[in-house]
Amino acid sequence: MAAVLRERNPHMRTRRALIVAGLLALLSLGTAQKTLTIARPADPVSLDPHYDTTAPGSWVYTQVLEPLITVNQQMEIEPRLATSWEFVEPTRLRFTLREGVTFHDGTPFNAEAVKFTWDRALHGNPPGRWASLAGPVVGVEVVDEYTVDLVASQPYGPLLLVAAMPYTGIVSPTAVQAMGNDAFSRAPVGTGPFKVVEWRSNDRIILEAYDDYWRGRPKLDRLVFRTIPEEGARMLSLQTGEVDMVLQPAPTELAALAADPRFVVEGAPGVGIFYLGFNLSRDHVSDPRVRQAIAHAIDRELIVEAILEGGGVLADSILGEPVFGYAPMNLLERYPYDPERARQLLDEAGYTMNSSGQLVDSSGRPLVLRMLPSAGRSLKDREIAEVIQEFLRQVGITVELDVFEWATTFELMRGETLDYDLITFTWFTTTADADYTMYSNFVSTELPPASWNRWRYADPEVDELIKAARASLDPDERRQLYARVQERLAVDLPAIPLYGSYEVAALWANVTGYVAHPIQYILDLFPVDKTE
Repeated sequence: MAAVLRERNPHMRTRRALIVAGLLALLSLGTAQKTLTIARPADPVSLDPHYDTTAPGSWVYTQVLEPLITVNQQMEIEPRLATSWEFVEPTRLRFTLREGVTFHDGTPFNAEAVKFTWDRALHGNPPGRWASLAGPVVGVEVVDEYTVDLVASQPYGPLLLVAAMPYTGIVSPTAVQAMGNDAFSRAPVGTGPFKVVEWRSNDRIILEAYDDYWRGRPKLDRLVFRTIPEEGARMLSLQTGEVDMVLQPAPTELAALAADPRFVVEGAPGVGIFYLGFNLSRDHVSDPRVRQAIAHAIDRELIVEAILEGGGVLADSILGEPVFGYAPMNLLERYPYDPERARQLLDEAGYTMNSSGQLVDSSGRPLVLRMLPSAGRSLKDREIAEVIQEFLRQVGITVELDVFEWATTFELMRGETLDYDLITFTWFTTTADADYTMYSNFVSTELPPASWNRWRYADPEVDELIKAARASLDPDERRQLYARVQERLAVDLPAIPLYGSYEVAALWANVTGYVAHPIQYILDLFPVDKTE
């Protein structure tokens, strides 16, 4: 019967064959599309660096927006939207821009776009989150269509590295003006290898390849950033193949993953330091003896060995060791784990133990500290907060934890006032130059929300040392000045450095081309490929 039908209507046979061929072609096209799915613990605050200078945002927007220059995995400067640069004056750095580049909306990249981006951050209302990190940079001047000058108010040692900050990705002026800041913050328009398709808050962000990218179309068709706060669920999603890559994987599973041929563990020593910070505007912790007592009460070595399990290194300074200007603060020698010494210092500060085993002041008021920890933002941050709570309980200090999702915590830490005694967070020196951390965090005038001195630390001598180091163009002099600052901070102790970052990712072995970056904020996915 079938043979009769084929003879009776030979055109039907041809039509069927064409339909089948078309379906096979569509199926083939679907399976050929390469999607890389990445799990990370927290959702961004924004996808616009004007409003978000944290890694959860930067991991995404560095795929979309590009700076003039960048720093590679070997901590060397590489060109991006600039092809060359030179100091034409001690305070003026000239960039020659790449020609023929277009934004995702089809508008041209040029000097005016660079000026718009920097003016928006430095002089906008409000200014960009990263404005305070740009040092004495006062703006960008257009020389011609493809030449700009980055101008500072004074000689500035790390001026070139400021232009490599991942937050300085150039935005499309047309898109910002057409969309408005709110819409742009959810779908920024840049020149990068990927463009934003969708952001489902606290679930996923979807990017797709930009066909006209100036370095060539990416090997991946699509990137999906999944938000999975719970560490166990993140690791399970990797094991089951639900995701291809996990950022901030569980340290306990790294050895097993590295031994499994299905997976690859890629890591690099980082430039981040996880701190326990003190709010010096609060009565209890304004006394340096209380801060020093807390340093003695916490077994930092145990935290690194038992909780991080290879996911971080014991910190010995407010700066990571790869950072220019690092000097050891000898914290382990100054503040070894010693609960008895902690109790002595607290006694000297006027606290006595009551019958309930709780410290009280001379008026009988208990020593209760409110703590705002990051949770899901940094490796094991919530677990470390709970361990610190227990360490301090053992010397008579009650700690009350307020745990929120990262976006809320970030906004509270950035507020003009801070109603907490203790905070924990990681700070990354993303230029790999000490000025990036020192000036914004420890100069007395650099207070939130404009800047980052969350501890409200003020010392005139430290102010002068940091300002002198910033203005010097002599690397040896700068190192000596920064060493003196770190010596002073080791005594004043506005913050206790707990661990240094180790930037690690776990991924399926069929994902190739990924190399971990020492700067956590830079996630280089343009060379990445994925085989079936």
